[in-house]
Amino acid sequence: MPDIAKVLKEEIQRLARKECRAAVASLRKDNAVLKRVAADHKRRLAKLERENRRLLAEAQKRRKQNMQVADDEVAKARITAKMIRSTRAKLRLSQAELAALLGVNAQTVYQWEHKEGRLRFRGDAKASIVAVRKLDREEAQQRLAALREK
Repeated sequence: MPDIAKVLKEEIQRLARKECRAAVASLRKDNAVLKRVAADHKRRLAKLERENRRLLAEAQKRRKQNMQVADDEVAKARITAKMIRSTRAKLRLSQAELAALLGVNAQTVYQWEHKEGRLRFRGDAKASIVAVRKLDREEAQQRLAALREK
């Protein structure tokens, strides 16, 4: 005759495994759904990042095309805070508008205008300033309008 305690113990284990399997089955389904959603989000994010890089490159390319200036002219240019202020006054632009034309932050234009002596620039800012110096008031307004449309 089988040991009742042993049979009872095996039956309890079997039922416990069955209950655990039932409880975990719904979690497995939820986990699978979440993995698919996460994979979809990763694909969408990668696609958006590629699109963002493409648009940034295109915008930079357009900005460079709009601001074509000879390299030697940029190298020779001595740009001071006074020159920035006078250019902005000549074009009748606010600091924010000049910043938009140059492709920099408005705070950057403010800092340029309040520094002493010769200014130092990063990237294509100096070339942009030299190009903007050559514009007249109407051209500057047209370029601003074109930037606002984009």
